[in-house]
Amino acid sequence: MDLPTDICSDDNGHIYVSGQGSNNIHRLQGYFKYSDAYQTEQYYKVLDIPLDTQHGIKEPVAMCFNKDYIKLGISCYVTDKKNLILVDPLGNYLKKLNVDTEPYDVAITSQNIGYITQPNSRTVVQIDPDKMIVLFKVTCEERNTTVSCVSALPNTGREASSTNPCCFGVNKDGCMYAGAVNYEQISSAITSISKNGHKIGSRVVKIHTVKENSYLSCIGGQHYIKYNYYRSVYPEFRIINNISTLDSPTDICSDDNGHIYVSGQGSNNIHRLVEDTKYSSISRSMETDWKVLDMPLDTHHGIKEPVALCFNHDYSKLYIVNEWGKSVSVFDVL
Repeated sequence: MDLPTDICSDDNGHIYVSGQGSNNIHRLQGYFKYSDAYQTEQYYKVLDIPLDTQHGIKEPVAMCFNKDYIKLGISCYVTDKKNLILVDPLGNYLKKLNVDTEPYDVAITSQNIGYITQPNSRTVVQIDPDKMIVLFKVTCEERNTTVSCVSALPNTGREASSTNPCCFGVNKDGCMYAGAVNYEQISSAITSISKNGHKIGSRVVKIHTVKENSYLSCIGGQHYIKYNYYRSVYPEFRIINNISTLDSPTDICSDDNGHIYVSGQGSNNIHRLVEDTKYSSISRSMETDWKVLDMPLDTHHGIKEPVALCFNHDYSKLYIVNEWGKSVSVFDVL
């Protein structure tokens, strides 16, 4: 494994790690072992390498599973420099979709529609992830503007509705703006986000959509996380820098209870945050902030320089990549 870039899991508890430098995908399997601490602990080992250059894998940068594990046979989507590759759980090549330039981010909505961002060509591609065909492609017409991030909003229903299925992160002149997108106005939505979207700020390397109008982000070169939110039309933000036990945050995810998990690469731990709403005497209104609920995972649980974390499809397991892919820790969520 060389230069791991992404991690995902299937509903059998296997986890998949993409190696950009090694041009392959590793599948890991859990096992239990009696430790020196006189208790049974769970570890993970390489089950196999189901995908490599023989399956068309070349410098993979992102991957994800579709929404319906049973119906669609747990097919997996992997992006490399100019391809989106669909494979089955055994690593058998199914289909490949060629794209123009290097994909950066990929997401599958609740309606089973995929989006691929291509910042180098300033384009976003909408696909059918089953048929692996391009449904629509849009180019950012504004100068110095590109869509770099996409995230699917959870639980928006199987059928298309008036609910926006995902959010785009649009980078304009070095400043990131975020906003919701629907299926029928993608081009105008990108333009609208770049002009009137929720301003996140500059040097943003990671965005996590909490709700359609609130976001958490990691800032390049900083040791804090940022919370942007909008009440009515007025933007507000909080710099969450009062977590003395958090150093070099690298990734953010959330569970189905609204708790936020932040990995600290420099502090070798995982923090769990909870929304804290209280009355402000200054604004004379209720304001939302985030506070540390606990620090459920640290070096005592095998956490070492975590760089990525995510939940499985039903939020029952939390997966954490340590030391740039040297190990992956998996924890049951109680």
